[in-house]
Amino acid sequence: MGTTNTKYSSDKKKPGKTKAFFICLLIASFLWVVHSLNTVYTYTIKVPVTFKNLPRNKKPLVQLPEHLNLDVKASGLRLALILFNKKFKPLEIDFNSLKSVNRNRNYVLSTSQLNFKSVFKFETLIKHISPDTLYFSEKVSYQKTVPIKVPLYIKCMEGYGHKKPALNFSYLTIWGDTAQLDKIDTLYTQALTLTNLNKSVNTNLDLLSPGSEVYTSVNEVNLSIEVAKLIEETIAVPVKDIHAAGKGQINIFPSTIKVTFTTLQNNFNREDTVLFKMMINSEKMDRHTNKCPVFVGTVPGNITIMNIEPKEVEILILKR
Repeated sequence: MGTTNTKYSSDKKKPGKTKAFFICLLIASFLWVVHSLNTVYTYTIKVPVTFKNLPRNKKPLVQLPEHLNLDVKASGLRLALILFNKKFKPLEIDFNSLKSVNRNRNYVLSTSQLNFKSVFKFETLIKHISPDTLYFSEKVSYQKTVPIKVPLYIKCMEGYGHKKPALNFSYLTIWGDTAQLDKIDTLYTQALTLTNLNKSVNTNLDLLSPGSEVYTSVNEVNLSIEVAKLIEETIAVPVKDIHAAGKGQINIFPSTIKVTFTTLQNNFNREDTVLFKMMINSEKMDRHTNKCPVFVGTVPGNITIMNIEPKEVEILILKR
């Protein structure tokens, strides 16, 4: 009887050690990510803030914060979503909604009174806010309201012009030592020089300290300047005598004046031309030539007159 040798073999090859290692590493990484996203963490996040309805007749003992530090407790997934949108919208804090303590001198910041959902886009557990209290003292000293001025030099690029600069505060109340306040009639900002302007400007300027014992509720003001291309227009404007009443019939030759002016693009309205007033003073008429110089009475806003023609008119007065 012959002996049969049987040989067992498999078509499937076992994975190599390197390949098995990376598969295990991938699975472990996936499990770690899942675990991390579901684990609860506490993380400190800095959020910008703005204030409105500041308490009157009170002054902050320290400068109001520009940011709040929030200890946020959330899952890894939620923290990842928060940090992904880290350019947070400023949180507006209304003093009218804050709880006041210590005879209404100090104001407590709490999660129940602040709308953090507007910042993070969803409900979040805030464990701690820093600072959690804003400290004020009574303004027992003298106070006064003074205008704000900006040492400003503006030069636009050729073919461009600008509107009158605008401040978010034209006047500001200051308080402090009476002797120092008596010497202050104006608040000044840092100087600003703008040249070759061809676009609008919006910037914040620091207020210069008016004195060591003088206080203001804000430390900076916002300056905006609208800049646009200039256009040139020419219109005919009737000329009138400022002393026409009681002199009989006054005939003026020519009766209209050509006015050439520049204005900002998209800022000119034909209806505004009725605001142009070209005038003469017949009492200053040259008796030899019967001529009188023309002068500008009123013009619309944001207008620069380049030329008027003619600059003199002839007058004929018919007595009654």
